[in-house]
Amino acid sequence: MRIASFRNHSGETRTAVCLDGQLLDMGAAFERFLVERQGCDSVTALRIAEERMPGSMLALIRRGVEGSADLRVIDEYVRAIAEEPAAPSFSPSGRRIKYALEEVTLTAPVPQLHGCVFNMEYNYDSYRTVHDTVPPDDGKTAMFIMNPETIVGPGDDILWPNTATEVTSAVELGVIIGKEGKRIPREQALDYVFGYTIVNDLTGMSLVRGIGPGTRCFPKGFYFSRSMAMDTFEAAGPYVAMKDGLPDPQQLRAELRVNGAVVSMGNTADMRCSVARLIEFLSEDITLKPGDLVSTGAIGTAEFPPEAPVVVGDVVEAEIEQIGVLRNQVVAQR
Repeated sequence: MRIASFRNHSGETRTAVCLDGQLLDMGAAFERFLVERQGCDSVTALRIAEERMPGSMLALIRRGVEGSADLRVIDEYVRAIAEEPAAPSFSPSGRRIKYALEEVTLTAPVPQLHGCVFNMEYNYDSYRTVHDTVPPDDGKTAMFIMNPETIVGPGDDILWPNTATEVTSAVELGVIIGKEGKRIPREQALDYVFGYTIVNDLTGMSLVRGIGPGTRCFPKGFYFSRSMAMDTFEAAGPYVAMKDGLPDPQQLRAELRVNGAVVSMGNTADMRCSVARLIEFLSEDITLKPGDLVSTGAIGTAEFPPEAPVVVGDVVEAEIEQIGVLRNQVVAQR
């Protein structure tokens, strides 16, 4: 099951199931389900649907186990009605259910995000061979926290910065946290996952050239966070693959393309720290909350490095199997 956030013709942000190239508004579909299958009157159905299947992805995530149960119900329902010869297009209150992708604007998966964005670094051994860096200790990795406002969605522009002369792009697996937890043991860590998405993580690489062990560590080390946290430097989307349909996040092929040419590729099987270990690692002293995003590190190999340079005008496509393709263009700032 893949879900998404989108803006409809009225400019409302809604949540949807992605099915056969269409988006089915989950709130509108749930309203119809309550009338058709549960015998609710239309007024009651509209009220309940707005409460249990909200247009805000963050509000849906915060519903926890009950929200996940309703998601499974609506997924089964929309698949059933999609096979009907005259599938319904509107809810009892007149809200549209089905949209073609080209009719709407996909947004970042959690456009209302107010929590933490954790970016992991040096989580693939390819960094050691490609960049000649010293990796963290086994079972650990580097981490920094991004500003949620940095995130943009599919199709949004990536703005070329004023303070960097070299920018790189990387494809990463994004993990959306589904429930609050601290000191989460590795064996239970995936129970705290809501779903998975794609992240295109950008870096003003010219700002961090020369960072390394010994005397070179500062002063350029002070610019590390700045190089990552520029406006639009964290693209995410287009969909969220629910964990029920993607039980093993450690067997996913990934690819990064610039203007159609493959510049990076790899597999999440090569993570130094698995998704479960990352959640355990982060939650040792940080409380993870619903809607938090963990970007698990740049995917690559010795042949296809984990980061690739981009310039103004480039179209960048980050793809991870079973999730989708995240497409953005690098543009000059006005």
